[in-house]
Amino acid sequence: MNHRVVISAAFAFVVVTVTLLLISPHNMRRIQGGFLGMISPFLKTGSSLEKKYHDFREGLKTLDQLELENKQLIISTKELSAINQTLRGLEAENNQLRKALQYRERAIFSLKPARIISRDSSTWHNKIIIDRGAKDGLDVGGDQPVLTESGLVGKTTVVADHSAVVVLISDETCKVAATVEGTSAQGIVKGERISNGTIPEVGLNFISKQSRLQPGQNVFTSGTGGVFPSGVLIGRVKEFKVRELDGHASITPAVDLATLEDVFVVIGKTR
Repeated sequence: MNHRVVISAAFAFVVVTVTLLLISPHNMRRIQGGFLGMISPFLKTGSSLEKKYHDFREGLKTLDQLELENKQLIISTKELSAINQTLRGLEAENNQLRKALQYRERAIFSLKPARIISRDSSTWHNKIIIDRGAKDGLDVGGDQPVLTESGLVGKTTVVADHSAVVVLISDETCKVAATVEGTSAQGIVKGERISNGTIPEVGLNFISKQSRLQPGQNVFTSGTGGVFPSGVLIGRVKEFKVRELDGHASITPAVDLATLEDVFVVIGKTR
């Protein structure tokens, strides 16, 4: 059986070979043309698939490039945002320093600039330590007013050569004689520790029940007592209530005592 198959295949090969040799070039081209016509659709399909594959690869490359560019843009945006925030911070600090300088220039007091160098967490709203002391012109006896361009901060107590403790107006021991703008009301401003919290409030005490103070009214130092000069803003009325013996007003300090960084110490009058 296998022998017959071999003989048949050989015979077929010979016949095909002889036929091809006897076919004229013209007929050969016709046969080649027909064969090409039969396989052309497959060639086109293959070419189309190859092009699609090539385009797909190029598309992937483009997506990778876009993703890389997107990441770079995100990084650049974050860098610009950080730079912008820094510039805003510098601008705010610059404006704050400019206001402080302008206040110092027009103040009727002789002011010594100072920076807060320490806060005790247990007395955060009561005391601060500044980097100025007796060697810088502060009185070793203390009781010198401390303020900013925004308003009153407190007064000095313990004074060393190059540092001093400042008791804030939110402390119960710091008492300031005060008056309310547009009224004849006068009283004493001091810190008041509330029973259900650790953050003290500032209150104006011993004022007349008939004062009827309104929220937003300014409270200034009256100058009574000789420690604080008159006319320094302490804060604004937040709420007024009548008690059994007197009137009482809750005060919002003009200065944010919790975030304070720089202050002035009043060391005398300029005129």
